[in-house]
Amino acid sequence: MSFNFEATTFVQPGYGQAPGDWSKLTQAGINKLRGFYPELSHWGDLALGCAFGSFSQDFMEVNWAEWMLEQRDEAFLSYCCWRQTRGAWRNGFDEDTLLEAVEWKN
Repeated sequence: MSFNFEATTFVQPGYGQAPGDWSKLTQAGINKLRGFYPELSHWGDLALGCAFGSFSQDFMEVNWAEWMLEQRDEAFLSYCCWRQTRGAWRNGFDEDTLLEAVEWKN
């Protein structure tokens, strides 16, 4: 059985498909993310943007990791998996620990 990423990890129930209200620049970044992460194709832009914003702040320790909008990085999916299966991320930029969340690869 494949792992199902749940948008409600990052947004309230009923908003998983919501488009959100983003600036043009942020929306362009979300559009790029969508192309890199087909595993999240069932998410709306609100959930995808909130997840990336949380990843940027919790893991990358910046407001918005715009340099990560240029290519796929599986750390983002591992972060989404961690939050869904283990709860809050409190480990800062600890990639070794983050990459323990590999359920999504099965």
